[in-house]
Amino acid sequence: MNTTTNTTKMTRLAAAVAVAYAASTMPSYAHVLPDAGGLGAGLSHPFSGLDHILAMAGVGIWAGQNADSDPAFRWLPLGFVIGMIAGAVFGMTGFSLPFVELGIAGSVVLLGAIVALGSRVPFGAAFALTAAFGGLHGFAHGQELPIASNALLYGLGFVASTMVLHAMGFSLATLVARLSWRTALRLGGGGIAVAGVALASSLAG
Repeated sequence: MNTTTNTTKMTRLAAAVAVAYAASTMPSYAHVLPDAGGLGAGLSHPFSGLDHILAMAGVGIWAGQNADSDPAFRWLPLGFVIGMIAGAVFGMTGFSLPFVELGIAGSVVLLGAIVALGSRVPFGAAFALTAAFGGLHGFAHGQELPIASNALLYGLGFVASTMVLHAMGFSLATLVARLSWRTALRLGGGGIAVAGVALASSLAG
C-alpha cells in the first residue's frame, strides 16, 4: 500500500472524526441571542453553531474547488456576504419568513452535495444560489440585531467572521487540490451533507 493511499485514508478518517466531534459537542443552531454585546459577540457568534460553520466553510470549499478551472469562483463567497447583509436588513423589519431554519439546513445539505459530487455549476448560477443561502442566514440573524446593544458593530463582527470561515474553506480546498487529494475533499463534502441532513432531522423531530 503506497504512501498516497495511506494519507488519503488518514484524511478520510480525520474528516469523519471531525464531523462527528463537531456534531456531538457544538450546538446545532446559534439563532438565540439573548444579549449581544456588539463587535465581540458578532465575531464569536458564527463559530457557535454547526450550521454556520458548515455553510460558510462549505462556500469557501466550493469556491476553492473550482477556482483553478474558473477564476471567477474566487468571488463566490462575496455572494454569500451580499445575500447575508440583505437578509439581515430584511430580518430587522420584523417580517416573518417561514421555514428559515429548515432552509438553512437545506443549504448545508446542498453545499455538501455539490462539493461531494464535484458538480460543474456555472458561476452565475452558483453566485445566485450562494447569495440565496446567505440571505437565509442573514435573515435569521437580522431578527436578533434589534436587541443587540450595538447592532452595527455586531453586524460588522459577524461579517468579518463569516469571511474568515470562507477563507478557511477556500484555503483547505486549494491545499487539497495541490496535494491531489480531491477524493478526500469530496468525502468531506459528503460529511457536510450528512451533517446537514442531521440538522434538518433535528428540526423535524
